[in-house]
Parts: sequence; structure tokens; C-alpha cells
Amino acid sequence: MKLKSVTLLLMLLLLTTTIHAHGVDVTADRMVIADENNGVEVKDIADSLGINISVYKFTSEGEVEHQLEHMINNTNKTILITAYQTTAENFIKQHPECENRLLIVNDVNNQTITDALEQLESINTTQLNDETNNTNDSNFSIPLIAGLIIGFIIGLGCGVVLMKRRG
Repeated sequence: MKLKSVTLLLMLLLLTTTIHAHGVDVTADRMVIADENNGVEVKDIADSLGINISVYKFTSEGEVEHQLEHMINNTNKTILITAYQTTAENFIKQHPECENRLLIVNDVNNQTITDALEQLESINTTQLNDETNNTNDSNFSIPLIAGLIIGFIIGLGCGVVLMKRRG
């Protein structure tokens, strides 16, 4: 009886391991983070320049932080910030590896928006991908190995319980 309780407890602990599930990113790889004050203006300037870019209007710093976190795993994502600049600067301090893919416009006017959009358009994401290919490969193998180990331990525990029942 004691072995069953220990095995059950072990299985429950293994099944409730912490998994960081951030969610699926459904936004475009090239985007602008704006607010109600400058979203339409940025989209109009982008359209006049012939730049196809998605402009998202955010209403809180939490939403912006969440969106910026998608840059960590998606090396193709480049973002222009025309609102919530402080949030973006704090993000860069925590994640300096994203600095070359995040453009922050502090003085928002027609000229700075135009310059930033042209700079964003010129960022070569294929070069960025070449630089980060090694980290993407290791990001896949770690969860795979962890899953295999957890599956092996759970299978071993279930096997012990089944063998004890038969014996």
C-alpha cells in the first residue's frame, strides 16, 4: 500500500511539472506598436511609402510587454515602437539580444516615423536568422529530452504498479 501511495505521489508530481506556455503569436512578423494617438498616422505614412506593415493599437503596458516577449522566440519578428517607449526600453534592458530587431521612436512626428519605417523595412531578417540558428536548434532538443525523461519515469512508475498488482 505504501509503494502505491509513493508511486501515485511521484506520478502526480511529474504530471504537474511547471511548463511555461506563453501562447501562440498571431501577429505579423513586421509590425508597429502604437496607441490611439498615433496609430492611424503611422498607418497612413506606411501606406504613402508603399510599406506593407501591420499597425497594432495597444491600450496597456501589459499588452505591449506580452507582445514584446514574442520577439524572444520569434527571430523573424521586428517591431517599431511609437507608443509605450518606456516599456520597450525596459524590455531591451532585460533582453539585449532583441535590440537589433526593436526600433523605438521617442519623438513621434512624420519625419521620425518615416525614417523608422524605412529603417525597419531595411532590416535583413535572413541575416538575423543565420545568427540565431544555433539557439533555435537547442531550443527544440531541450524540451524533447525533458519529455522523454518524464515519459520514461512515468512509464517506469506505471510498470512498477502493474507488476505489483500481478504479483
